[in-house]
Amino acid sequence: MAGIPPWPFLLRWVAYMLFWIVLAGTSVKDLAAGAGTAAVASWLSLRLLPAGELSLKPVKAAGLFLRFLWQSVVAGLSVARMALSPALPLRPGIIRFGTSLPEGTRRQAFTTFASLLPGTLPLGPEGSGGIAVHCLDDRQPVAAQLAEEENRLRDAFSGRAAS
Repeated sequence: MAGIPPWPFLLRWVAYMLFWIVLAGTSVKDLAAGAGTAAVASWLSLRLLPAGELSLKPVKAAGLFLRFLWQSVVAGLSVARMALSPALPLRPGIIRFGTSLPEGTRRQAFTTFASLLPGTLPLGPEGSGGIAVHCLDDRQPVAAQLAEEENRLRDAFSGRAAS
């Protein structure tokens, strides 16, 4: 594993191992499989996202996560209400969201995050700096909501400006 810094590898290995224990338990065979899996996952993650590329601001990231959970519940109920109520007709459409995030890791993280928000589904790049987003009702302020979430995601992470 030449070229892989030991401390970031160890930190990621511990995080993946803890996640494995939550999912699989602590039996000897599970721990053995988890140790190997965590090592491979750590190595791959350092290849895909090198140490120092992004750094997490724990308090802001926790706030983002809690907000996401709350919004998922509220938006999920709202989407169900719109889909099941004939009095609230949907008007699905595709909007263009002009992101200020550079192409690469940050934009990919944002589109992944936005895909988890009920009622929106990023479809991919569109034009210069834009993202095509499918929404359930194009009369809603989808672009404004995405801009707010983009800012929250940007605040939760920092790192090099390159990607």
